Amino acid sequence: MSDTNNNKLYQMLKISKSVLKAEKMMNKSLDYYREEILDEGVCILSNNLKKELITFGVKNTNQIEKELVKVLRDSGFLFHTLDKMSQGGRAIDVNLINPLTGKIMTGSSSGSCVNILLGINDFALGTDGGGSVIGPAMSTNLYGIMAKGLGLKGSKNKISTDNIVFTPGIGVMSHNYNLCVDVIKTLVPINIYDNEELEDKNIKIAIPKKNSVTLPTGRDMREELNGVISQVKNTVEFVEKDFSKIHNRRDAISLCEEVFNEEIDMIMTLEGPVDLLGTGDSVLGNWGHIGRTLQDSSGKYLLKVANMINSTSVTIPINELSMGILLIGKEGMESGSIAISLGKIIKDVISLPPLFEKYFIDSYLREAQGYI
Repeated sequence: MSDTNNNKLYQMLKISKSVLKAEKMMNKSLDYYREEILDEGVCILSNNLKKELITFGVKNTNQIEKELVKVLRDSGFLFHTLDKMSQGGRAIDVNLINPLTGKIMTGSSSGSCVNILLGINDFALGTDGGGSVIGPAMSTNLYGIMAKGLGLKGSKNKISTDNIVFTPGIGVMSHNYNLCVDVIKTLVPINIYDNEELEDKNIKIAIPKKNSVTLPTGRDMREELNGVISQVKNTVEFVEKDFSKIHNRRDAISLCEEVFNEEIDMIMTLEGPVDLLGTGDSVLGNWGHIGRTLQDSSGKYLLKVANMINSTSVTIPINELSMGILLIGKEGMESGSIAISLGKIIKDVISLPPLFEKYFIDSYLREAQGYI
């Protein structure tokens, strides 16, 4: 059998299994799914046998305009599901389990990341108020781009649990960073720069100085960033800052604004493990010492404010459970393009466990081995 025919079979196997999985997850991680993607997939492959069929979900919120979905569908992506969000937009989803960690799922784009790990979708559109794209992506070791700084945002203001008024940003989550970038490029006209082009821009990135942030693992955030810093230090300039107050959202917002006012282009942190050793939810955090301890051990830092400062933010998973690099760029097309371009460089120097891809991303290749 030819390679093109093999590709057609595997592509149809992939989306057929994704529809079967979606049916099983109805009213769990998703609210609606479209069987029509099977017919749409056949139509696409009949015109191009080498075409890759890519399915996506959309967080079930009226903050995402239907026009965005239409643009993606017109570009050949298969709209598959409406994804469940956590109740009330909460930062955790008490009704879903993280398939990777077995812990409570991070919200509020909770269903979207679960559906990607389960093989139902390749990517998803979600909204982010106080970390609802970056947080779930990081908790499941997926890639995420929150693109409010590029103009992708909701239409209605909201108020956070700590009384901060914001407009949600719109972002994309996926198991594939290049796919995230392709989706963003389909929606907004960004530029992607290579190493040499980035070097010419004299980019300055703020990072935490040593001993200013201790992660829930007991390790120092600055020291944990050393590996990535060494890989890109010839491309950008790093500026160390005191990040000791980034546990508190208002203090974190002030820090970001102060850094950007100093003509520093970007901020980089290492965050997590998200909702693994603690539970990052302000509803719990209001319940005395125990609640605050849980919240402070959640591994959520600047991801909680990335949207509130109108940034373009990128998360790149590392080879540690529920942890990732967070890049925060200023508002604007150029800063967003730089952040996304740096993300491409950083992701190439990080290797994820092969078993992760085999067990989750390529799960459609496994044969069913049930008794009946």
